[in-house]
Amino acid sequence: MRALEPDVSGYVRSTGAQIYYEAFGSGPATVLLMPPWQVVYARTWKMQIPYLARHYRVIVYDPRGNGKSSRPAEADAYTYRAHADDALAVLNACGEGHATIVGYSRGGIVLAMLATQHPERVDGAIFLAPVAPLGPPRHTQNLWDKPLESDDGWAKHNKHYWLRAYDDWLDFFAHKLFTESHSTMGIENVNEWGRQTSAEVLIATYEAPRSNGEPPADHAAALAYYARIRCPVLVIHGSDDAVIAHSTGAGVAEATGGALVTIEGGGHSPHARHPVKVNLLIRRFVDGVIAGHPADAHLG
Repeated sequence: MRALEPDVSGYVRSTGAQIYYEAFGSGPATVLLMPPWQVVYARTWKMQIPYLARHYRVIVYDPRGNGKSSRPAEADAYTYRAHADDALAVLNACGEGHATIVGYSRGGIVLAMLATQHPERVDGAIFLAPVAPLGPPRHTQNLWDKPLESDDGWAKHNKHYWLRAYDDWLDFFAHKLFTESHSTMGIENVNEWGRQTSAEVLIATYEAPRSNGEPPADHAAALAYYARIRCPVLVIHGSDDAVIAHSTGAGVAEATGGALVTIEGGGHSPHARHPVKVNLLIRRFVDGVIAGHPADAHLG
């Protein structure tokens, strides 16, 4: 049983896919919680929705490729441009012209695109353990598409291994998302949600072509890109993130002039493993956006 049922739910057509969305609560602001990667869907926000919906209107949606949204087969359907279009389509379907938007992991790329190209739609930007071209190279970038002799450690993060041992890779990845002790429930959730998509869909997301407006890969150009973000920015990143280095989130905060909050001991899913702290950070930030003077988001 869910802690809170949606007030509104439905589907919206976006760039060749049917996107399922839900809206909860009401208040002086709207918060859009975007999905990260197709390995999970909107339930990843289950610890945020009941609390935030007491204070704001909260909107979530399933990414194309998982949950109740459609599952296109072709890689062209999974560009970051398509994901940005999905977010805008959901806001439009809910009758919302603008919102404070939370981008988690790969959703951080989508959030950067929205904030730079549609600034009138983004009241505030919260980057949660964001993927961004502002940190060290990811440890998986040279492993993904080449047949490997080993399947030890991050060698499992490989398209050929996904196709032959998807469940084993999924469990490995779930453990990397939750490096904190006593994370059994989070690991079980990712295993369950990840089985609602497929290796083929995840491969398509990696093989999607680059699209116009994405953050550039070059570090100096990426700094200039993120510096174009003019709305208030909060970055939340775990100190022990085993998927995206903490320095990446720090780079986003520095480039945007935003506040950086480090979750000490936190992994790549701080909203799931440290929900009270993350929820309070989000609320304080949104309240500051409403008041016109965003807090620095520290909890002291």
